[in-house]
Amino acid sequence: MKQIEITVQVNNTLEEIDSILKNQKFKLIRRSKVKDKYMTTNLKALTKENILTILSKCVLLRYLNVDNKNIFKKITYKNKQYKDNIVISEEKISINIDNLENAEKLFSKLGFETIINVNYDVIVYEKNGLELALQNVENLGLLLEYESPIDYSNFSDEKILKEKEKMQEEIKKLNINIGNNYDIKKAYELVLMKMNK
Repeated sequence: MKQIEITVQVNNTLEEIDSILKNQKFKLIRRSKVKDKYMTTNLKALTKENILTILSKCVLLRYLNVDNKNIFKKITYKNKQYKDNIVISEEKISINIDNLENAEKLFSKLGFETIINVNYDVIVYEKNGLELALQNVENLGLLLEYESPIDYSNFSDEKILKEKEKMQEEIKKLNINIGNNYDIKKAYELVLMKMNK
């Protein structure tokens, strides 16, 4: 299944978003804590110009705690397709594991190094099948992710870009104060910040 999503910067506070969404009959359905470790064999080749290329070949070690009761540990590869540095689609390959530390040791022995850690809290709201995930990302701020449940396997790149613009307009109709970039990439932004220090 080929999925698309948009991720936008939110200029409201968490409290304001909670009020805006609940006033529009959205329900809070879950809270999660996510810790992602991106690992690559190409860390020494990393430059500002090839961040996306390097990230697109990363293995992701994920710790996910849902509602403080369900803990998942995964190895994930995200096959992202880009057009002009915008994510057109994404297919995820994930396997559940029981020990992230041993997975990291294994990948280290295979020549992988950590490029970035991305840690964030997620609050998901839902209304009529529409799920919006507020992500409070460490060192990056508040983002809103909207992932479409539709399979876009047979859509052209141009059609997908139009769909992303429609998704952005749907969020704006909710009176949420968002930025204009609908394709914020958490790991990319954090790697770039780290390189600019």
